[in-house]
Amino acid sequence: MNLPGALPSLSTLNDSLKKAGECIEEAEFRFDALHEHQKSLDYQTAVCSEDCIGVTKKIKYNASTNTFSVFSVPLKHGLPVARHFQTNSFNQLRNWIEMEDKSSYLNIYMVQPLFASNPYSSPFLLAAYGLSDKFEAVDVLHRWLWIFEKSRELNVRVVAYSTDCDSRYLLSMRLATTFFAKYNNIAICNRVDVLEIDLPQE
Repeated sequence: MNLPGALPSLSTLNDSLKKAGECIEEAEFRFDALHEHQKSLDYQTAVCSEDCIGVTKKIKYNASTNTFSVFSVPLKHGLPVARHFQTNSFNQLRNWIEMEDKSSYLNIYMVQPLFASNPYSSPFLLAAYGLSDKFEAVDVLHRWLWIFEKSRELNVRVVAYSTDCDSRYLLSMRLATTFFAKYNNIAICNRVDVLEIDLPQE
């Protein structure tokens, strides 16, 4: 799916981070801010975009949360664990530096509101966190379902996900749509809130 403006340039992302100020915290999904964004612009449908940007492996410290960033944020049921690398111990930090994977990418989630009157509205930065290459398609699928459900509670209907051609993302899409793939534990197509589209009859 090609949506103009769905994923911002790096300079636009930096501007968004600066405007958000201390509201941005690694691995924290900003659903409260999304709710305010939805109410201010008055939209009900959106597309969620997920993509990675290469980053320099450099340790950074957040004094307000006492956390360190450069490490790959661990996933629990596909969801990133916020404030995992939080410590007052120098020995613990040294152990992380020696043993933990460093994140090569910044994983970013943007929510693109869908307006018939304004198709080029600015996207909303939902979350960002450091990521390595160690994740599976089921992690992505669980995360997408969680984002869908949390957004639905805020009156934002995510009707599609947009991402790159990584094989794990493609497999997640196939599992979600049962396109020559099926996830035994989750029957997505049988959900009561599944999106239905009426195609015109010829």
